[in-house]
Amino acid sequence: MNEKDNLMSIENYISDLKIRFPQITNVEVINVKRLMVHIPTSVLAQITGYWFNELNYRYIIVSAMDSKDGFELIYHYSDDSSGWIMSLNVMLAHNEPTVESMTPIVYGIEWIEREIMDILGIQFLNHPKPERFLLPENWPEGNYPYRRKIRKEDR
Repeated sequence: MNEKDNLMSIENYISDLKIRFPQITNVEVINVKRLMVHIPTSVLAQITGYWFNELNYRYIIVSAMDSKDGFELIYHYSDDSSGWIMSLNVMLAHNEPTVESMTPIVYGIEWIEREIMDILGIQFLNHPKPERFLLPENWPEGNYPYRRKIRKEDR
């Protein structure tokens, strides 16, 4: 399949995905084999289940960062049959960094969610093992090493 056919195929996929999940806020074709789907947290479990259980996408990793606009979580999956990397992007408010755990759907996410809890202080609701993963037990509560210091101009 050439690049033009590949992009036409992904455009059909995006159209179908938006029909199935009208809550999707934005979809970006990052490059010829990478798609970023921006969603509210309310449909994270639905799309995760669809991608992982119905389409058999392979879970890769979850990345997280503290940005000016909030906490950004990106759930990365691979569609091994096409070679596409598919990513789900959700934003969490700085004042309420909580999201439902995806561990019940994709068990392999358990450890990275625990790591993100430790370093950013994001809470994964209904996580099966919400305990420290990287930091020692005596680490000061409320001190998250990967959080930005909030500057006055950021507020």
